[in-house]
Amino acid sequence: MAQNDRAYDYDEEEEVTYGLALGFRILEDGGKLFLAEAEIAPYVDEPDELGVTLVFHPLDGVDPVDIDEATWPSWPIDVDDGLVRHASDSLAGQFASIIRQLRDLSEPQLREYLQVAREDAEKAN
Repeated sequence: MAQNDRAYDYDEEEEVTYGLALGFRILEDGGKLFLAEAEIAPYVDEPDELGVTLVFHPLDGVDPVDIDEATWPSWPIDVDDGLVRHASDSLAGQFASIIRQLRDLSEPQLREYLQVAREDAEKAN
């Protein structure tokens, strides 16, 4: 695993938040393939509002029957500020709005998010 790769882990002592993680796009950057995954969950302090974190996973060299999700490299980035949703909508309504906007993200936008997420991971190491 390269030095800038890190597993995206959760602090087990933090409050548990339930949501949905879904892979929604495979993109290519620099000749390598990445899975773009969206983690959509209520904010801990605002349970009636959904937040979104994009998580990018490298796909090159992955053995699909022998992958350990705990050590699979990933780079998260919060994208809440870039998405429009209304707290007055139901969670289902907010979710529908979010997934439509995720569908409409362009390849260049996703590559930009990937680059920022990787840079943040490098700074954290």
